[in-house]
Amino acid sequence: MRNIPFRIAHRGDSTTAPENTFEAVKAAVNFGCEGVEIDVRLTRDNKIVLMHDEYIDRMVFNGKGKKKNTKLRDLNLSEVMVLKIPYENHLLPDFPKAGIKKEKLLFDRVDNRMFGQDPKSPYKHKGKYTSVILLEDIILMLQKSNSNIILEVECKDIGMAPFLDKLIKKTKSHGLVILMSGDIKIIDEFQEYFIKKEQTQNIRLGANIRRLNIHWKNKLEYMKFYEVGLNPNYLKKEDVIYLHSRDIKVFSNLGDYPEWWETIHNFGIDGFKTNYIREYTVWFNNRIS
Repeated sequence: MRNIPFRIAHRGDSTTAPENTFEAVKAAVNFGCEGVEIDVRLTRDNKIVLMHDEYIDRMVFNGKGKKKNTKLRDLNLSEVMVLKIPYENHLLPDFPKAGIKKEKLLFDRVDNRMFGQDPKSPYKHKGKYTSVILLEDIILMLQKSNSNIILEVECKDIGMAPFLDKLIKKTKSHGLVILMSGDIKIIDEFQEYFIKKEQTQNIRLGANIRRLNIHWKNKLEYMKFYEVGLNPNYLKKEDVIYLHSRDIKVFSNLGDYPEWWETIHNFGIDGFKTNYIREYTVWFNNRIS
């Protein structure tokens, strides 16, 4: 196991570009991250694109009009690709000195700012946009970068397995991607499709289990995982020891504050998702200097 954890940019580098976009992923790669976490969903014609939410409204809102309450799954790829994602009000705020212990507060703030509901941050618009991107295009970009990066693909829709299988075989990317989810139905689907049916050789699967309890220990007896994600407020050193004994890597779910960063190193955690790759890297360099 590595002594230095992988820095996994959460939804890409969302301090420089809107989350889950080509530019956000590219910025994380250019910075030198060991990993990038992205969220993917299916369009109506079963194309795999980067998008966290079930509805597109949060990403495409530009300060004008009302939310459309439009589901990504109701749109064909041709309709999705013409959507415009504004930069303004979508970037994460500056990192506070004490860090961020509760990510919900961070994302609530960003969401309110996006929709013009934060009186302290009136919606600004300068006309800079990006667009929705296919998972395939992200994979091809990473393969061309020769960066040895890992791509943690958090899958949000039921029924994605055959389409992911086809894409991984087409791009020969089984050594690049980790397919994971926090939805037990999707986790079960992947175990059935990829492990029991052996659809893709050497596939790497993950699960955001959040807390290692007896329920999950029982599941680990018959499930096969490359990594699991655990939340900082639940994660204990004995959890890391237990999972390592089963040859499962441990990735921490966020926790962007110095006390947790220190804990990550003390516990021997393999990687962690972070919204602030630069601030962590500065902290780490100061730690070892």
